[in-house]
Amino acid sequence: MRRILLVVLCFGIFVFNACKNKDEFVIKGIVENAGDAKKVYLLSADQTGQMVPVDSTFLDEDQKFVIKAKSLSPEFYQIQIGQRSYILIAENGNEIQLKANLTDPGSNYELTGSEESDKLTAYNKITSAYSMQTGMLAEKYSRMITKDQNNKDAIIAEFNQKSGEISKPFLEKSIQFIKDNKKSLTAFFAANIVMGMQDISGYENDIIAYSKEAVASYPNNKTIAFFAKQMEIAAKVAIGQPAPEIIALTPAGKSLKLSDYKGKYVLLDFWASWCAPCRQENPNIVKLYNLFKNKNFTVLGFSLDDNKDNWIKAITDDNLTWDHVSELKQWDAPTAQLYNISAIPASFIINPEGIIIAKNLRGEALNEFLKKNL
Repeated sequence: MRRILLVVLCFGIFVFNACKNKDEFVIKGIVENAGDAKKVYLLSADQTGQMVPVDSTFLDEDQKFVIKAKSLSPEFYQIQIGQRSYILIAENGNEIQLKANLTDPGSNYELTGSEESDKLTAYNKITSAYSMQTGMLAEKYSRMITKDQNNKDAIIAEFNQKSGEISKPFLEKSIQFIKDNKKSLTAFFAANIVMGMQDISGYENDIIAYSKEAVASYPNNKTIAFFAKQMEIAAKVAIGQPAPEIIALTPAGKSLKLSDYKGKYVLLDFWASWCAPCRQENPNIVKLYNLFKNKNFTVLGFSLDDNKDNWIKAITDDNLTWDHVSELKQWDAPTAQLYNISAIPASFIINPEGIIIAKNLRGEALNEFLKKNL
């Protein structure tokens, strides 16, 4: 009896596996509250990580869909329905079930059918909770600004502080998830989310270390290879690294070097006249500059402007009395690329020995750091 049962079980397993097409993967979706959305798009990541459409289908009368594609190894895909999009990871042989509600305020969705699907679902719970918190916070402070336009700058500063407080536990959970799932592509997904956040200075070295492991685990994945190259650049300006030399011109045409300030604490501030968040942060930097300038501290502003007149006017209007330089090339500025600047405001605190000791501190966080270290 035992031998016969074993044969039956083995045959059952064989049949089950044989029913799956190993030359493709299948995504079966169930959508709630689709509204006017009828079409379902499948997008795939190109070598730069950008999602591009590769196939499409339509929701049936039961708001279900089936879409198939091929991938020899695990790759990122995205299902887009109306204004909502859902990330998944698939490879040939997978049969993935996706459940989504297009009116869910946290954009929650459920994936089953593969190990990566389970991991994505687990990490999505972390991101959804964070999105809900940040969304509620943004709505609250938006209403406050509408009611009190005269205190707009103070309200924005308070919002940035509260936002940072919410971000910290999210970042900690994300980093722990990455460490616990290093061999998973979902960890790479989490790493990308972390790198897209405003202030990750306490976790950047974790992501840099992870990128080396990821490219070793997935040597043929073009998206991970691109990410690893980006992290190689980021590593050169990570906390603990020597600040790369800067040579640029002042508004008066004088050449200044970052090394001219060696022996001082320097806040290297990347900003622009056209950057609203930069202009909102400027009053805080002015206040802290005046408070600490006699304690071996200064600020060096590097502008991503391309219009000299606008740059000079913003310096005057915002009362920025420290030294300023620019290459007047916006994002194409060689110095911006050297420092891996992808968003502004961005800042680096450099110690008297020329070592980067902090990054992207704003508001009260910057004040506390300067009080503690100067």
